[in-house]
Amino acid sequence: MEFVHALTPVPTPPFLSFSSSIETTKAVLDTMFQCTSCEKAYQRKTHLIRHEATHTQQFSSSCPLCSKAFLKPEVTRRHIKTCAKKFNQPAPPAAKPGRKRQSCELCFFAKVSCDRNLPCARCRSLGRQCTFVAQQTSSQDSSCSAVASLSPSITTSRVTPTDSGSFSFLQHFANPSFQKDRLAIGETAKCSVRRNLETLNSHIEDALVPTDPMSAFGSDFQLTNFPFQIPSTLPSFTDDYLLQFSPDTLFPSKLSSQLSEIMTELVDTSKSMGLGSTGTLNALDFMELSTLLGVSNISASISAFFHSLHWHLPVVHFPTFDPGNISNPLLLSIFLSGATYTIPLDGGALPSGLFDVAEEYIFRKIADLSTLASPKDQSHLLSTVQLLQSALIIEMLQFGQDNMQTRRRIRIVRHPCLVSTIRSLGIFQLKRGTAPTVCDERSWRNLVAEEVCIRIACWVFLADGFLTVCFKNNPSISVFEMDCHFPWSAGLWEAENASSFSKIAMSHSTELPLPPLKDVVTQLLETPTSNDPVPWGLSVSVEHLLILIYAINSLAFQARAGLLRYLSLDRIRCASGNWRRIWDSIIGLLDKDQFLHLGYPKHAQELWWLLNATLDATGRSDVSLRYMDNTATDDLGNLNEFIQWCHQSAP
Repeated sequence: MEFVHALTPVPTPPFLSFSSSIETTKAVLDTMFQCTSCEKAYQRKTHLIRHEATHTQQFSSSCPLCSKAFLKPEVTRRHIKTCAKKFNQPAPPAAKPGRKRQSCELCFFAKVSCDRNLPCARCRSLGRQCTFVAQQTSSQDSSCSAVASLSPSITTSRVTPTDSGSFSFLQHFANPSFQKDRLAIGETAKCSVRRNLETLNSHIEDALVPTDPMSAFGSDFQLTNFPFQIPSTLPSFTDDYLLQFSPDTLFPSKLSSQLSEIMTELVDTSKSMGLGSTGTLNALDFMELSTLLGVSNISASISAFFHSLHWHLPVVHFPTFDPGNISNPLLLSIFLSGATYTIPLDGGALPSGLFDVAEEYIFRKIADLSTLASPKDQSHLLSTVQLLQSALIIEMLQFGQDNMQTRRRIRIVRHPCLVSTIRSLGIFQLKRGTAPTVCDERSWRNLVAEEVCIRIACWVFLADGFLTVCFKNNPSISVFEMDCHFPWSAGLWEAENASSFSKIAMSHSTELPLPPLKDVVTQLLETPTSNDPVPWGLSVSVEHLLILIYAINSLAFQARAGLLRYLSLDRIRCASGNWRRIWDSIIGLLDKDQFLHLGYPKHAQELWWLLNATLDATGRSDVSLRYMDNTATDDLGNLNEFIQWCHQSAP
């Protein structure tokens, strides 16, 4: 399956530099933040605030040796060094780099701005109280006011989620008292890897560069004539004409134009859905959307996505992600994911019904894939893959909403549609052309392209298993049709470049490759539980074990329901024992802190406990629980009741 060129990002052309003839325009834009006491103006509000302190004489710090006060802290630090030598005193220790934490614990680990109230707006919306921990060192200054830069190494907080027994996550998900963030994405994100956002921010800056700065002044103004001819239609720069527009309105960039196109499509979709005419929800308003889906929030939202939801749904490759070269559906789903876990800089809120409209917008395009002459056509491959990614993301976002009607729609309509589309593309049978090995940049990107498709297949399978475990939904995907390869481990997937990838691949070159999922499950079912290691055991990661335990749970449900009469519960117990033996061996090799950064895979053992609890309860006359019947539901009460029974019946 060749998609070398299709998935290679197209570089953004460099910004054409302006000559002196347009300096007047730049001067207008530079006066965005002007001092009220003098004529000085600044591009950044923080610079203006620092300047205004010189008028009010508000001293920010003083020297501990001579008590002399200063307006700027950096001036104070330079003075203290000189003053220490003057008084023959040792120099003070260097301050820790980075901005000192002033936010609460939840906002800090979610990398969003905190309003510093008690409780803050974010904690209040989640029904929590603000908590504070000791100041931590930051590896670099923030490049975005809402989301701080993240270290590329795995040196993170030692905060761990509160353990509520065997089912800490499932109990949180099924507990009716939790109505926000049921999937615990924000909570689990506290322990995720702190990322290096330098490349991402660079891509965002490139995509925000105006594509044609002169297009705002009419078609008569052509770059081919500049600077030799300035048409008479060009507005005067000496009046207040430009001050009524934002810089991005004057000079639209690729991202701003794309966001405007998305907002227009969302408004049209909401109208076609009949919103506003039924009296329940109003149709989306373009101006209301613009306060949320604007360029001012794009950096924070995209960064928040890769810090939170991405760890639970790692189907977008962060090291090669270029927001300036992705489709509208994928940009929208990532933007909405990040906006869910950030506070918009412009004060915009998520409009009512926005997620439902975005879901409809994306799945209409999924349905349109069937109209293509050939879904595997290379010319459509990149857009097809990104559309599947966006559908997966919006599906999980919708499950995070505490709405039974939304869950039913996803379970009955959307998810089967997505599964059918992926099945028709043959992705469930996709195998790599070559194993991970030492490679150059081009070969690495080709391997990543294959891996993205394999991850789509595996995480759609996980979503299918999730519906079965939580809502007793009859599986839409058979375990034995999963003939694709397993995904890479997190280390290979998160490698920042071809060089890092090659080093990790070399260190695992002696390990036996994993067979496809259906073959691994077959071996777990048929191999008697013993202490003998499985031949490919060293190749297994916790991500693989999460996929496997969902597969075994899916088989167990079908066996209990009589859908797989040839498969006895004893063989399910055999597979369960083999799974636990591999899990214990893998966890023993992992560093505990590293294990906490893996998103949902760290909760895989809960699914093993749940599996064994259902096996123990099967056939018991003294157990009458709704979770043990075979009727699909959209109510989490059945799962919550079963978990409570497990706690009460535990020795």
